[in-house]
Amino acid sequence: MVRFRYLLFLALASCAATLETNDAVDEEADAEDPGQADAIAVMIQDQADGPVVAEKSVDLDGDGIPDTVEEMLLRRYRPYYRFSKQDGDDEQYRPADPIAQLTNAQLRIAAKGGDGTSDPIAGCGRAGDHHLDPPDALYTCRTDTSLVTSPHKSNYALNLENARYHGVSFAEAQANATGLYGHVAPATINGHSAYKIEYWQFFAFNNQDISVLGMGSFGDHEGDWTSVQLWFDRELHRLVEARYLVHAKAITFTIPSLTPSCRNCTINVKGPNYDPDPPNFFDKPEAYSDNQAQFFIDDQHFKHVVVYIENGAHEFWPGPWGHAHVNVGPLDVDLNPHNGSGPSYLVPETTRLYNMGEVEHPLTRAGRLIMWFNGFWGSTNTKELVVFGKQRRSPVGPALHCSWTWPGRGPLPGCEH
Repeated sequence: MVRFRYLLFLALASCAATLETNDAVDEEADAEDPGQADAIAVMIQDQADGPVVAEKSVDLDGDGIPDTVEEMLLRRYRPYYRFSKQDGDDEQYRPADPIAQLTNAQLRIAAKGGDGTSDPIAGCGRAGDHHLDPPDALYTCRTDTSLVTSPHKSNYALNLENARYHGVSFAEAQANATGLYGHVAPATINGHSAYKIEYWQFFAFNNQDISVLGMGSFGDHEGDWTSVQLWFDRELHRLVEARYLVHAKAITFTIPSLTPSCRNCTINVKGPNYDPDPPNFFDKPEAYSDNQAQFFIDDQHFKHVVVYIENGAHEFWPGPWGHAHVNVGPLDVDLNPHNGSGPSYLVPETTRLYNMGEVEHPLTRAGRLIMWFNGFWGSTNTKELVVFGKQRRSPVGPALHCSWTWPGRGPLPGCEH
């Protein structure tokens, strides 16, 4: 076994060493530290979920991309977070660890087309409080909770522990990249072969904090998965597009070829549709695409997309500009601000793998626990206070979002935007 692990390490390290000459090299940035590739190879060896199969040693998730390349891409372009203040107060619902939340959650069933959820499912979770500890119990107490077994959206719902809604401190999130996971898949863009790089961030509670005539709060729900996504053109050898997912709509930005002279700086890039004061996002979302974007340039000239995180609701906006309001009866109600005036930081590199792998072949245990669940990441389920034309409830996980890329096929039926 020791010899096998050593041979696996050599195979992964050999793959990593080719990064400087293959199509994953960013020609707008400096050369990467080859030692980082070796370190990632060791991380993959140590953190891979389950037994390692020899013939898949360099592509354990089976998507046709070496795992070392995927992790390298996720680390190279990790986002820069700018949280927002509301009425002078910092974000109260900070990043949360989905595995810790799962360990302290109960499995329930959301009422179809109605309100509420069932009691905790008998036989799921530990005696007394029904918490899913260990979290693998989510898939052993009911086998049809997994997308591998039942590849469609189910009515299972996680009842998260209220005391954990606020997540971790900003200091802990900044040190550990709490709740951030990644996914890389083969893609095409503008007729070129590409890598699609997806970042998925978890929050335990979404607090839109809107009330009308004493009734509220609209939009509040347990669980929140938000995302920003990038395309790396394998022929142009650079980032060419960013996609911000905002309130079930997509804002895209075409990234021009540019090599900033500064390092450890933030640059503003204006697009062909530049407008510093676009109309209400829900009235004209197309006005937000190819408008403008920000990038943090690190000390190796790699670009990190800057996201302005809406207070409470955690949507990833491309900048502090623009606004969104909804009509509730005769009233126009403004959504929470995305001013970016709160804590900010470049998501750090840590000693854990960000890459979850693919649903059929998870790369890590955390990836398996997150990707497989086919239900709702919370137990909010109500027809009261309907807004955005639909009932208020919790979100599904990353793989049930329509923007999740499945190699070789399209999104799952019933996926959500």
